Amino acid sequence: MIVMAHMALYRKWRPMTFDEVVEQRHIVTTLKNSIKNNSVSHAYLFCGTRGTGKTTMAKIFARAINCLEPVDGNPCNKCVCCTGILDGSIIDVIEIDAASNNGVDDVREIRDAVMYVPAVTRYKVYIIDEVHMLSAGAFNALLKTLEEPPENVVFILATTEPQKLPATILSRCQRFDFKRITMSGLEGRIRTIAESCGVSVEKSALQLIARLSGGGMRDAISLLDQCIAQGKPEITYHDVAEISGLSAYEAVNSFARAVIDKNTPAALKAIKEIMDQGRDLKPFCSQLIEWFRNLMLIKTGGEALSLVSFSEEELKPVREAEGLLSLDDTLAIIRELSETENSLKWADDQRMVMEIAAVRLCTYGAAGSGSNAMADLEARVRFLERKLMQITDMGISSASPAVSPPQTEKKPPVSVKTSEKKAVPAEKTADPGIPEDSELKQWPDVIEELRSMKKMKVYAYLLDTKCFLSPDGTANVVIPEDDALKKTVLSRSESIEAIKEAIRNVLGTPMNIRVIDEKKLSTLSGGNPGNSDEDPLLEKLMQIARENNIPLKVEE
Repeated sequence: MIVMAHMALYRKWRPMTFDEVVEQRHIVTTLKNSIKNNSVSHAYLFCGTRGTGKTTMAKIFARAINCLEPVDGNPCNKCVCCTGILDGSIIDVIEIDAASNNGVDDVREIRDAVMYVPAVTRYKVYIIDEVHMLSAGAFNALLKTLEEPPENVVFILATTEPQKLPATILSRCQRFDFKRITMSGLEGRIRTIAESCGVSVEKSALQLIARLSGGGMRDAISLLDQCIAQGKPEITYHDVAEISGLSAYEAVNSFARAVIDKNTPAALKAIKEIMDQGRDLKPFCSQLIEWFRNLMLIKTGGEALSLVSFSEEELKPVREAEGLLSLDDTLAIIRELSETENSLKWADDQRMVMEIAAVRLCTYGAAGSGSNAMADLEARVRFLERKLMQITDMGISSASPAVSPPQTEKKPPVSVKTSEKKAVPAEKTADPGIPEDSELKQWPDVIEELRSMKKMKVYAYLLDTKCFLSPDGTANVVIPEDDALKKTVLSRSESIEAIKEAIRNVLGTPMNIRVIDEKKLSTLSGGNPGNSDEDPLLEKLMQIARENNIPLKVEE
């Protein structure tokens, strides 16, 4: 029993005539007319991205100009010349890979061989693929032959990077630029191939294959070949995503929504899910860019809607986010993700790069992620407008009693000397405690003001804090108990000054700042503050001594 070797679908379904070529009608028409009119040129240059049909068109053209019985400019693929070229028995059509044959000696062999007449066919055809890989010396050796070859020789040069070719080469060729194949063209061809293989493909899977191929037919057919190899009677969207290495679309939606909602933990969780699945973060970032690109197109509206590449099912979460993000913020997010995608190419730790981008997008906001000064200014104006509306609603001014130091009852001086401790008498009164209803309602606005001031370290440490006002007008910043690091950072002079400035900007009144923990708050807020084990004045003296390295001994 003879078992036939498997042939890749992109080779099996390579077009055999001009009429089978998908799109590229502008090139097909010109080449067919040149054959019918017997006006074949001596050199052609086929330019375009991978998978757009350059080599396929070159092979069809090589058979067509040598066909004994052409049909409307197409090769018959049945005559001696056509079949001989197809099976390789006729050596008058030579394919050369310039990537591996790019030296001067390789071109000299071509120059010497063109002097011999074709063995069987009318024209000897040289198809040089990836011609931009030739060395400078090889190009120079090819110039004279390319300009004036024998009458029975045709050169077809194919390249994906025509800008790398010398101008002297470009001027000696008829140039044809191959366009990327459209989504509809790709979907139609893939559906035809799948049906011939006895496999059905979901519409969403067809759209995904076409989108991932980037306008290249060979990539699309190769991906379809992989999906068919699973042996399933139907190819689903999930199958294509799994084989192509795409991240789960749920994770993409979760990350995108987390950026919109400024939910840093959710964004970091989405990254963790991708890493746990063993996925590469660069395609994940590319999918996010595509997600926000479609949101940009939807917000732009009009003819831009025809450029949306997602299916209706994929567009549902994007449409839900349409009213939650401005167009400027959407553009800023795309810029940030594009920079991150470039960084991921060379990063040793992709996870760290992606997590930094997530924190930037969720913490700084879209306007803060770029360098657009106008966007920063607009964000600042929106913040001030919101503060003004709140002040108007509360009916207060900068002299509001809610923020001005309250009038307290005068008390006689208190000596720091107790039954157990001795110290110098003080003139200042002890802290009478913090009333239970003295929480600063504008504290979230103060924290937001710190973010707009770009004091991100102080802002981050204040996110889970509260603020209570003492009767003497001091703002007590309350931090969670046993968080020594947070207390140390917030107690620094630069942190205190930043908090003071933020309170002054929001309330219009300067205030003193004190950082305490929850345990201290419960002591100060007790029913009888005078029973506290600690003397506030003595504590203040000890703090001053510590800050100035002054030895202080407390006698009992």
